Amino acid sequence: MFLIHRFEEVRAARPGADPGDCMVEALSKSASSILSSGLTTVIGFVALILMQFQIGPDLGRALAKGVAFSLLTVFTFVPALVVTALPWMDRTRHKPLLPSFAPFGRLVSRIMLPMVLVLVIIMVPSYLASNANTYYYGAGHMFGTDTKVGRDTQDIDDIFGQSDTYVLLVPAGDTATQSALSTDLHNLPQVTGIISYVDNAGAEIPPEYLDDATLSQLVSDGYTRMVISVAADFEGDEAFALVEQVRAIAQNYYPDSWYLAGQGVSTYDLMDTITGDMVKVNLVAIAAVFLVLLVLEHSLILPIVLVLSIETAIWFNLALPYFTGTVVFYIAYLIISSVQLGATVDYAILFSDRYREYRETMDKKPAIAATVATVTTSVLTTGSGLAVVGFLMGAISTNQLLSQLGTFLGVGSLASLAIVLLALPGILYLLDPLITKKKPGAPAPKEG
Repeated sequence: MFLIHRFEEVRAARPGADPGDCMVEALSKSASSILSSGLTTVIGFVALILMQFQIGPDLGRALAKGVAFSLLTVFTFVPALVVTALPWMDRTRHKPLLPSFAPFGRLVSRIMLPMVLVLVIIMVPSYLASNANTYYYGAGHMFGTDTKVGRDTQDIDDIFGQSDTYVLLVPAGDTATQSALSTDLHNLPQVTGIISYVDNAGAEIPPEYLDDATLSQLVSDGYTRMVISVAADFEGDEAFALVEQVRAIAQNYYPDSWYLAGQGVSTYDLMDTITGDMVKVNLVAIAAVFLVLLVLEHSLILPIVLVLSIETAIWFNLALPYFTGTVVFYIAYLIISSVQLGATVDYAILFSDRYREYRETMDKKPAIAATVATVTTSVLTTGSGLAVVGFLMGAISTNQLLSQLGTFLGVGSLASLAIVLLALPGILYLLDPLITKKKPGAPAPKEG
């Protein structure tokens, strides 16, 4: 979209010019924006590969390859296709469905400084709220009550209460220690029953008295199995506290020689894994995007401004569940942080590049108005498409994780659009002397 819109601008400015020459000029003028946008998007997705939870690497590789191939296509296939299909494009052209964005550009130039103040006001609360959400870490709540499995699960819980089963493996042989361990486990209020050798056969009965078929159900390969029934959910503060208690009791009797499994235990381990992933993935994504912009934009301040603007949109997006009391799937929280950064920083790059281009011939305020008028169509096209896809996935999917991820994508796209079109102009206006230094061979930016 960035390339095609620039191509249309060049054709309008050069009536009767050869389409191939216009495409070459459009490519030369938009290459920096497209390359910066593409590389930052790829890197934002590549950061997901660092996740230990395998959905991250799978998703990161798929998205990064897709964007990389798209970037290659834009520089090779799309120019030839557009020039070849130009006669049909011209014949099927319709009247503009949207009005000129010039009035909108003038409006933004008047309200941009108050919008910067609004951005500064919401930045800190959004960051704090986005990190204070309540989370689901496992798959226990992935299906809502509008699905068959969700309704059946809810009916079972209503009748029998919430329950889970842990399996504890400890070294076989010392039945006295096993009996003491079982007693301590029974003392936990959530434990409703234990199936084990010492609980069913009794610590007094030597294992040799039982036949192999019966004994192998509870004792094998040097370990004895304790099946623990608990009245607890698969996840949540109470469930995680119970897992820690069971682990502490096992560690007390069999230091570093026990194993604990179960859905609640796996969810606890998943929480440990993906919360550790969060800091690593976010830092790598932000640092990598910053470095790409630093190299391609030839500015130290501009990458900070662009990344911080989109990060604020991400914080605002992820803060909404906190204020609405919605529990967040942590995987969706983790994925959208990288995806929104990679997918929407493009808007900020395009805006800043076009602003600096206009500043070579215009004063600051007219350059802001012209930039908004010019880029709004491009960013609205890409941003609204991303938002529509996200909201559709959020509305259609019966999987609560995918539904929430889609909603995050839709809201995040709109938040990024709003910040880029309303607040970023004011930031660029205020920081103009730091980001519009004269390039070799170019006229100095006008003051004003």
